[in-house]
Amino acid sequence: MTRLPHRACVAALLLLGAVGARVTDAQHTHGQATLLIGLEGAGGRIELRAPADDMYGFERAPRTAAERTRQNAALTQLRTGGATLVKFDAALGCRVVADSVGVLQGRGTHAEVYARWQVQCARPVAGRPIGFAISRAFPNVERVSVQLLSDSAQTGRTIVRDRGVVVP
Repeated sequence: MTRLPHRACVAALLLLGAVGARVTDAQHTHGQATLLIGLEGAGGRIELRAPADDMYGFERAPRTAAERTRQNAALTQLRTGGATLVKFDAALGCRVVADSVGVLQGRGTHAEVYARWQVQCARPVAGRPIGFAISRAFPNVERVSVQLLSDSAQTGRTIVRDRGVVVP
């Protein structure tokens, strides 16, 4: 397999994220999130997108204090809990730190939540499985469509209810 330089992996991941930046009815499927993972050696980036309804129960601006609390709790969990949602082998010594977390409001009543994380590990990630706990944290997310691009692999997989892994 051709080895891609780190900047190429990250650039490809960012391009994939930029292409999906607008929320449209065609790409908005309730119960399904999208996860893009770009890795090179011991570091990389991750981006998650999911319908706002699946993350906190509605897709418009919050109208009540209870709705604001639910929205803020979901966004806070994404900001602080990236390493619990995307699980690297503990022996790798990975840190997953949020770059940005927010809500993209589409036309009409469709909105998506996004989270972007930086990953830095003490050891290279290649060959070590990456697991998931997104459905555990957000039960309305039944499936996660994962696309992984690394210096050692390019793969995609649909993870159902956190069952399954991807291996860079």
